[in-house]
Amino acid sequence: MGAFRFFKALFLGKKPRLSLIDTIIFNFRTLPFKQAILLPMHLYGRWNFRTLKGRIHLKIDKLHFGSLRLGFDTAGYFSSYISTISLPTNATIVLHDGVRVGQGVQICLYPHAFFEMGKESSINDNVKIICSRKIIIGEKTDVTWECQVTDFNSHFVVDTNANKISSIYKPVILGSYCWICNQTTIMPGTILPNRTIVTSNSLLNKDYIKSNIPERSLIGGCPAKLIKTGVYRIYNRDNENKLKQYFCKHEDAQYIEVPDLSQFEE
Repeated sequence: MGAFRFFKALFLGKKPRLSLIDTIIFNFRTLPFKQAILLPMHLYGRWNFRTLKGRIHLKIDKLHFGSLRLGFDTAGYFSSYISTISLPTNATIVLHDGVRVGQGVQICLYPHAFFEMGKESSINDNVKIICSRKIIIGEKTDVTWECQVTDFNSHFVVDTNANKISSIYKPVILGSYCWICNQTTIMPGTILPNRTIVTSNSLLNKDYIKSNIPERSLIGGCPAKLIKTGVYRIYNRDNENKLKQYFCKHEDAQYIEVPDLSQFEE
């Protein structure tokens, strides 16, 4: 980021604007000094740090000033403009290159918890991440606005029929190139295959790979079930823009036939 761009982000740019104080605090409290001095993570908007005693590991090939802009890439639908993070002792967050974080997010880790966001993955406005053991978001997976993800149930329950008390902890692993649509709840034990699309207002609560849900599937409902196979999201922006132009020009068109789908593969 050049000097003018930095000045504009700090004082003149469109909201959310860069928070210099939060940026300095966040980098120097969570990164090794050799990395923190570069200020690789820029924080935009308002942030509430409940605790910053854990560590952040950046898996970025060429680390530089402003490698990640947290709180900047926002859908802008229902943003509260205040993000909260709790990173206690021995908790770890791993961020890969191109990670995007919206505004109003709540990232709450417990001691010894592990949270990872894969390359070019995103959590959007007002998403809640509550991690007690392990939550992993795969490469280019989007968790869209007002979703919530947790890897544990808050309280233990006694099963008097079986005389047992089950664990409340189960890791959550979301595959790569998944699209989790808004207001979806992701519960402990959720494992998603790659390239899964989840409809809005769904409830995920099991290992969908063991349930024989194939890659490139559409699932949804409460709890989520298979709706359709053989579908996947288009990520290439150029292809998206071409399709938008087509449907704007052909307002009555419901679909476009594409004999050769190779151009949409990624």
